[in-house]
Amino acid sequence: MYDFRTLSPIDFEELVRDLVQAEFSVRCESFGPGKDLGIDFRFALAQGFGIIQAKHYIGSGPDALLAAARKENDKVAKLLPRRFIFATSVSLTPVLKVRIQEALSTAPLVLEDILGQADLNNLLRLHPEIERKHFKLWLASTAVLERILHSGVYNRTDAEMDVIKAMVPKFVHNESVPTAETLLAKYGALIICGEPGVGKSTLGRMLIWLHAAQDWRIFVVDDMKEAFEVASTTEKRLIFFDDFLGQVRLSDDLIRGMDQRFPPFLARVRSNKNLRFVITTRDYIFRQAQAQSSRLSSTEVNASEFVLNVSHYIRSTRARMLYNHIYFSGLSVQERDALLEDDFFLKIIDHRNFNPRLIDLLTSADYVSVAGVPIRQAVEAVLENPHELWEKPYRSHISGEGRALMLSLFFNEIRTPLDALERSFVRMAKALGLSIALAELPIRFRLALKELEGSVISIRDRNVSFSNPGVRDYLARAIKVDRFLVAATGVITEYAEVKRAWISFLAEAPRANNRHPLTRAWAAVAARLMHDGSGTPLQRMELGMDMHDSLFIDEAIELVRAASAELDISGIDSLEASSGSRVLEGLILTLLPGDVIDTARAVVSKQLGRMISEQAWAMSLDDLRATASNLKEFGSDTDMAANAIRKGIGVYIGQMKDELDELRKDEIETYATELRELLIEHNVSDLPKRRAHAAIESRRQTLRERDDDDYERDYSPLEPVKTHEVSDADIRSMFDSLKGS
Repeated sequence: MYDFRTLSPIDFEELVRDLVQAEFSVRCESFGPGKDLGIDFRFALAQGFGIIQAKHYIGSGPDALLAAARKENDKVAKLLPRRFIFATSVSLTPVLKVRIQEALSTAPLVLEDILGQADLNNLLRLHPEIERKHFKLWLASTAVLERILHSGVYNRTDAEMDVIKAMVPKFVHNESVPTAETLLAKYGALIICGEPGVGKSTLGRMLIWLHAAQDWRIFVVDDMKEAFEVASTTEKRLIFFDDFLGQVRLSDDLIRGMDQRFPPFLARVRSNKNLRFVITTRDYIFRQAQAQSSRLSSTEVNASEFVLNVSHYIRSTRARMLYNHIYFSGLSVQERDALLEDDFFLKIIDHRNFNPRLIDLLTSADYVSVAGVPIRQAVEAVLENPHELWEKPYRSHISGEGRALMLSLFFNEIRTPLDALERSFVRMAKALGLSIALAELPIRFRLALKELEGSVISIRDRNVSFSNPGVRDYLARAIKVDRFLVAATGVITEYAEVKRAWISFLAEAPRANNRHPLTRAWAAVAARLMHDGSGTPLQRMELGMDMHDSLFIDEAIELVRAASAELDISGIDSLEASSGSRVLEGLILTLLPGDVIDTARAVVSKQLGRMISEQAWAMSLDDLRATASNLKEFGSDTDMAANAIRKGIGVYIGQMKDELDELRKDEIETYATELRELLIEHNVSDLPKRRAHAAIESRRQTLRERDDDDYERDYSPLEPVKTHEVSDADIRSMFDSLKGS
């Protein structure tokens, strides 16, 4: 049973209209909320007309509802309708229905035409097509939430589901949703791209919830390797990858990884009815990726076919977005009225810089608090110059410790464990020149967390992230303007900090050389990283190579030497296969001294060979092929590589049934061809070949006996959105219902 709390008054009125039309077979004429003379909807009768009034008073209770009904009484007397239907989200008792009838004494109102919460729920059961249309009802219902959480459809923490649940009430069903569903149905994959803040992640998350509510198993991934690992074909799965090309800058490492993994994964998804893949990216980064990657722009991928560019919302959609955000906000009545006074809301809706992310932040009580200025002043400043969204709070209202915390999170992973963030906080406080006694640092760190949680950062399961991606964008600009990288390089120590700072450095100085002013500072960073031992040996080796080839510093050479020695002891895990392959290829191109290259190449080759020969059972066929190819081409010991690869292939074949069991009929032949090519390329003996052939033939037989193609995607898409333009008067009427609420 629904309580209708996820619906705004506008949403509720439209639900009532659709239910009345379906139940009584009438066509309603809409008048909208506000100063409507007591009419929300009107419908024709054989003699005269009928009126519908919808009152969404779920949070106000019976007394407020009766008071509202009495106010409508005089209006109804002037209209003389033949029939009057009164609908409310309030739960009604028989006594309360009689009292409503008495309050509307001039209306031709019978008790059967007074519809309360239970009556509306009964109509929804009688008309399931209306329930389906108004998806905000069931997306946030207890029944759907329980089914999602208890069926184990989510492989992350509950945090992401909480984020999506909070989005549902504010979301406005717009043309991008059915368009996205159409592309997903046709191609199985969808790339949502657009400028920062236009609603890419919101659309992706709504698709997640729509699928999860219909029993699709949902997986949120951070890289393509993980996407492959969860791409089982034995059940309905939707895989979501947010910002799959990064948030700020496109890296060469990422491009190489996408070149290797994206096309084969896409082929798997597009040929499989049980898989769907939704990814988001900023449009300028996507264009850069296609320009740099022949495979992302090739006919093999032809990604433009399933790209949805989210960039424009019609006026009626923008109006509903702002209305919902104000209605469901935690703003005070005074702050709401400030946005509504003198038609200020029209200026927001029609502003050239209208952006869903800006609207979400500007109507957040947490942001208004941290902005430190009257809400109307903050909105005007930010709409005129969106960069002001965080400029004023960061410069004037957030404490020094709060700024240190923000910088600590910037120079770390997207989701940073609290203990790592606290260590970084100590260093960033020093870089900012804050005078904090050693004993006070833990206390100041906790106070900074408390200051920023909700408005700037989010804390889930002892991991911290920015609550809004725009904060990271802002800090990237602020760090450049403030030349803070100079101070940061003086303190950063751990790998995550160093890697993030190095990316920022390259973005500012793409043609870095040994005469760059920060060269000596980076030399000290390399020395500290080597001493601290943070990160894996492969990570430090790759970063050392990059530092040397950009700045030609001796400390980077020593960093690579130390990483080589450690790697020779620790080895390489199967999860690092792609990193090892990338480093091995990079050692062919690096400008390091010859002896350092030879040593590092020998170590990486040996450990990659050992990993393949011992852990190939944990690798996918795609990973095994790519790693074996790089080891053969770039490795230092041809005979060792050949033997290790052949042994590894034998190990893989012994466990290949696990991967085979996930293949469908339309995938088995591609898999068989790729495996056959691998066996031939590496001169594998006849016995492993026969075992591989037998395993593949067994899977073919199983698939012949079980018609997998009978399994259809069990998914019912939403109706297309009927769009229409709205006048100023229409919007004023809509927003009148918010005044003083």
